[in-house]
Amino acid sequence: MAAVAAETGQQAPAGDVILEARDIVKTFGGLVAVDHVSVKVWRGKLTLLIGPNGSGKSTLLNVISGFYKPDNGRVIFEGRDVTGLPPHELYHLGMARTFQVPQPFYRLTVLENVLLAAPRHPGESFASPLRRLSWLRQEEELVEKAFQILRLVNLIHLWDHPAGMLSGGQMKLLEIARTLMSGAKLLLMDEPIAGVNPTLAHQILDFITRLKNEKGITFFIIEHRLDIAMKYVDYVYAMARGRLIAEGRPEEVVSNPLVIDSYLGG
Repeated sequence: MAAVAAETGQQAPAGDVILEARDIVKTFGGLVAVDHVSVKVWRGKLTLLIGPNGSGKSTLLNVISGFYKPDNGRVIFEGRDVTGLPPHELYHLGMARTFQVPQPFYRLTVLENVLLAAPRHPGESFASPLRRLSWLRQEEELVEKAFQILRLVNLIHLWDHPAGMLSGGQMKLLEIARTLMSGAKLLLMDEPIAGVNPTLAHQILDFITRLKNEKGITFFIIEHRLDIAMKYVDYVYAMARGRLIAEGRPEEVVSNPLVIDSYLGG
């Protein structure tokens, strides 16, 4: 596979780097899905990863989020080497992941889905029944926090509905609510506006921008709908054929000839 060097030297966001993937390689048999890719994600920013189908985006996200182990390279989260840690350990460290197709517990209510995302839920402890009053107070605090989050994502009116009754867009909001309940510092999102109408897509990205600006949450997102997403992001990486081919500000990347050529299939 011919290597294509990324156009670097673009002005990157100022501030602290919360996540860094260094020289990641991931192969499946003879297929090199991710070929020596390095990216940085800045704290409190919205970073976008783009590329045509088969470019290696989701594989890179799966490596970062612990679903795949890299064949080479390191993943650094908040200054700690977390390479190869399983998703549940990364979750407790503050890195949460959503998927293109939401995966709620369909028969549980919206509220119950959010409550299940609470880290180290008091009900998980064997000793909790022995400290009933303390356990009940913690439960009440978690329920109140869950209701606050449901108000924030505009799902409060559906709190007692089974998650399986939600629309596709509402399920995506529920996934965000669950990550907020986890206390995540970094959200990795695979196509958060896929399959929803443009109005709701803008509402979801507006909401993500509010979380970034008001709560300081960091986002690293894969998205295909560039016509909608580009106005919301701070920095963009572009991949093709497993390699990083461009990075920079949104307007720079979308006008890059290598990026245009990769989408046109040249």
